[in-house]
Amino acid sequence: MELRQIRQFVALSDALNFHRAAKVLHMSQPPLSISIRKLEQEIGVTLFDRQTRGVALTEAGLAALPHARKILAGVEAMGDAARAAVDGMGGQLSVGFVGSAVYALLPTVVPLFRLQRPAVDLHLREATTLEIIRGLESGELDVGVLRTPVFDIGDIALEALCREEMILLLPKSHPLRDQESMRLEDLRNEAFIGYDRTRLPNYRNLSLSACTMAGFQPQIVEEAAHLHTLIALVESGIGMALAPAVARIPGSNRVRHARLTVQGAPIMIGLALATRRGESRPARDAFVAALRQAADRQMEVEPVPSAAGHPDSTPDAFARAPDV
Repeated sequence: MELRQIRQFVALSDALNFHRAAKVLHMSQPPLSISIRKLEQEIGVTLFDRQTRGVALTEAGLAALPHARKILAGVEAMGDAARAAVDGMGGQLSVGFVGSAVYALLPTVVPLFRLQRPAVDLHLREATTLEIIRGLESGELDVGVLRTPVFDIGDIALEALCREEMILLLPKSHPLRDQESMRLEDLRNEAFIGYDRTRLPNYRNLSLSACTMAGFQPQIVEEAAHLHTLIALVESGIGMALAPAVARIPGSNRVRHARLTVQGAPIMIGLALATRRGESRPARDAFVAALRQAADRQMEVEPVPSAAGHPDSTPDAFARAPDV
């Protein structure tokens, strides 16, 4: 198996058409077809289902694709490291981040990083926590900024960056709209906007666990996969929602918000740095350093609150994920 065959396999997987893939690879179609066929013979499986108007990945091809991307990412990382050894700059860096990090950390960390490494080709991608973990595992992402708690991280290293309260978002027309703080225990009869069980299981589990601690199962009338969708659904008046405190920024003039406790303590959620274990290269390490610096600045401005009588105001199951 040759590296060029792996590149050809990935290019054809993206294009799903021999002609388009050959164009991307700057080669003619017949040699590409022969090379892919030889790769399949060497591996001993069919990677593509040849169709009239293109190709489709077989089950074996789908299984092989993440590994092929990881190999190419490793080769690219090797080249980046070699170039960085000469000038300490340059290369590419792909960063995945949850949407709420846009308001919390990215406005600080990106200028810091660009000031230190202006020649690095920085790619930013918004994604859910699960998508970020998968992107790191496949090699598509170099760094992730995700929400904790998260309980299935595979071989990904997590480092806590900062924590914030979960607050309550209410429609402007809600009878409780003028309350500054509330107990979750008093909201058992309210309708809630929940979180998508497939794309945001950590948010969903955190919210459901909080309601269980409050002694009830919430009435979920709708689900959302993004913060801006959650705010829009609350704004529409169909229910209230639990959201990270940063939701006050995009939703400040659209919905009401109130501090929230369960069993007398705030519900906490964290932002964490996610990386592949044992990996290090200059551009990635510089971004990680800038991220830590930005998180320290945020914590200085907004220290983690404590509820009266609760030195550690957050139950461990809410505050931390494995390895954080």
